[in-house]
Amino acid sequence: MPGVTKHIFNHEICDILSMFNCEIKTIEPLLPKEYSSGDIIALLKEFYPHEWHSVEIKYVYYQTKDRYIKRKFGKNRYNMKAPEVLLMDASRCKKILSKEYQRIHFDNYTEESRVLARENLWLKRKPKIERINQKIEKALSKAQQVTPSFIDQLIGLYERKNTSQKDRRYILLELKKYYSDKIIQFFFKLNDTELNKQLRWEAFYHLQSFNYQPRARRQKYMQVHTKNKKRKKFLKEVYPFETYEIPQNPNELEYRIENSREQKIKEYDFFISHSSKDSTHVQKLIRAENQDGKNVFCDWINDVDYLKRHLLCKATLKVLEKRMEQSKAMIFVVSENSLHSIWCKYELNYFTELGKPIYCISKEAIDEKNFHLDKMNDTWFLDSDYKTLALIEGESINV
Repeated sequence: MPGVTKHIFNHEICDILSMFNCEIKTIEPLLPKEYSSGDIIALLKEFYPHEWHSVEIKYVYYQTKDRYIKRKFGKNRYNMKAPEVLLMDASRCKKILSKEYQRIHFDNYTEESRVLARENLWLKRKPKIERINQKIEKALSKAQQVTPSFIDQLIGLYERKNTSQKDRRYILLELKKYYSDKIIQFFFKLNDTELNKQLRWEAFYHLQSFNYQPRARRQKYMQVHTKNKKRKKFLKEVYPFETYEIPQNPNELEYRIENSREQKIKEYDFFISHSSKDSTHVQKLIRAENQDGKNVFCDWINDVDYLKRHLLCKATLKVLEKRMEQSKAMIFVVSENSLHSIWCKYELNYFTELGKPIYCISKEAIDEKNFHLDKMNDTWFLDSDYKTLALIEGESINV
C-alpha cells in the first residue's frame, strides 16, 4: 500500500477508535446489570446515531474501493472492518467487556443510578442530535432523494480526461441536486482523489452538509497517476489551482442547455407547475414522488442557481421550455395561488402544445398525504397570448 494512502487510512481508523472510546465512556453507566457487546452497540446507535452512521458510510466507501482494487490488482488494499467488528478494537470496549470489569459492574449496579444516568445523558445528547437532524434536513431540502437515470452519464462525463475544470464545476452543481448512496460515494471519491483544490473542497463541504465528517486532504499529499510527462506537469502545476465561478443568471443556463452535455442528457418524470407560495406543499409532493423513484423538475430546486425571480427574461422562458421538453409529464398543484398565477398558466399552455399528459393534485390532498394524481381534462388555462403575458409579468417584477 502506498505510504500516503496507508497514512490517511490509518488516520481514519485511529480517529474512529478514539471517537468510540469517548462515546463508550459516556454510555458505561447505562449498561444493564449483565451485558454483552450487543448492548454497547445498541446504546451507541441510540445516543450517537449520526456518529455511528458516519462510520458505516466510511466502511461502505472503503469496501467499494477494495472491490475496484481487487478487480484491477487481484487483492484488497484496505480491508476495513465493519463498524460492529471495529468497535471491538477500541481499548475502552475491550476493558468493559473484560470479565473483571463486568464483575465489578454487576456488584455495584443499581437500577436507580442507571435510569438517572440515562436521563442525564439524553438531556445532554438530545439537543446535539436534533441540531444535526436539522442540518441534514436543510441539506436534503435542497436535493431530491432519488438516483436520476442519467447519473452514470454525469459521473462518466466528470471522469473523462479531457473534461475541463470549468465543466466539472457545472457537473458537480448538477450532482449536488440529488441525494443517494451512489452520489455520496462519488463525493467521497472526489474528496479523496480530486487534484483540483476548488473541486475537492466543494466535495468536502457537500459531505459536511450531510454530517458525513470527511477528512480534508492537503494538496501536497495528492497523487498524480500518469506516466505522460507533459500531462503530469499539467496535473501537478496547473490543474490543481484552476478556478471557475459560475455566473448565476438565466442567460448562463440557456447557454449551457444549448452547448453542454451535462444539460442535454437530463430527463424528468414530472415537471411540477405550482405557485411559489405553496412551496411547503410542493416539497412534500416531491418527497412522495422521490420515494416512488420519480425524478421531478422543480425550478427552485433543480435550477435555483440560475432562475432568480428578479432576473426574469426571455432566457427564463427558454430554460423553462427546455425543462418541460425534458419532462415526460406535468403535475399541476391546484391552489388559490396557482389558479391565479401567470407562470402556471404559461407552463400549462406550453405543455399542452407539447401534447404530453398533465396531471393535477390539490394542495389539500397533499396535506392529507393523498398523493393520487388525476388526469387533467379541464382547459380553463388556454390562452394564445400566454407567452406575452408571462413576459409582461416578468417585466413588472424587474421594475
